[in-house]
This record gives sequence, structure tokens and C-alpha cells, in this order.
Amino acid sequence: MLRGVRALAVGCALLAGGCNPTTVGIAASPLFVKGETVNLLNASYAAADALSVQTQQKLSTQSTLTVVPFEEIVHKNGDKVQTNPKLGALMADQIRSRFIQLGYQVVEEGGKGQVTGIYEVIGRDLAIRLRMKNGSTGGLYGQYDYWLPITSDIRRHMDPNSGGIPIYRVREGIDGMFER
Repeated sequence: MLRGVRALAVGCALLAGGCNPTTVGIAASPLFVKGETVNLLNASYAAADALSVQTQQKLSTQSTLTVVPFEEIVHKNGDKVQTNPKLGALMADQIRSRFIQLGYQVVEEGGKGQVTGIYEVIGRDLAIRLRMKNGSTGGLYGQYDYWLPITSDIRRHMDPNSGGIPIYRVREGIDGMFER
């Protein structure tokens, strides 16, 4: 009997190894999700959840919270310019919605906590840094960094020629083929 249970457990473990990481709730690297759609809303909600758990000892869900539009880091001739404000506003709105769902009292300004975000296009990926700070002192409560592959779900919110580089069309068609 015990031998049968062990065989069944080993068989299940081997079968589960072939599962897609996104279907079993594990954060996946772009290597594993290549070619798949990345749901920006789910990624934003997961980031807000992680930041909330990380900062729960410092800022309760009963506290007021302000979420400001995210800023894009673009290096163009040494200056920082924002070329995809629509994407930054969308991510901030999704984060704001999730914090409301988690029970935070989200206000336009003057919250005890302030959530800020920055993002940068690096190759075919989007690097995102989410921070929660003390609204009055600026002290850092917590930070969550994550990467997302730039898929059609993300790209549709971006300027196709931002920075003069049409990198956002890379994943359409065959990878590695650039449209001009």
C-alpha cells in the first residue's frame, strides 16, 4: 500500500513539473512566458498585494494612501523624458484599484502613505519599481521590483515610436524581426 502511494506521489510530481508556471500561481520569468500574453492587470494587482504584505507592519489597511502616476525613465541625450504617460497612468490606476480592494482609504493627496512607481523599457522587457513611502517624511516603508515582457497587452498602451526606437513591435510576428 505504502509503495503504491509513493509511486502515485512521484508520478504526480513528475506530471506537475511540466505545468506552465503561470497556471500554478508561481511568478514566471520572461523565459517561461515567451510568446504568451501577460495580463497587465493581474501583474499590477500582484505587485500591490506584495507591497501591502511587505508594509503591513508599518502602515495598516485603515490608513490613508495616495497613489501617484508612475514615471517612465528614458535616457535621451542625457535628459529624462516621459514618452509613455498612458502606460504609467494605467499602472497607477490599477494599483490604486487594488489598494482600495484591500481596504486602504485611497485619497488624492496627503495620505499617510504614498505609493510611487517608475518603469523603464530595457530591451524587450519592462522593469518596474513600486515604492511605498511615508507621506510626510518620505521614509521608505517598502519596495517591490518586477519585470514584465513587453507583450501586446502592454504594448497597446505605449507610444510605438517613443524614443525613436520601434522596439515595442518586436514580439509581433517573428521575434527578432524589427518593423521600420
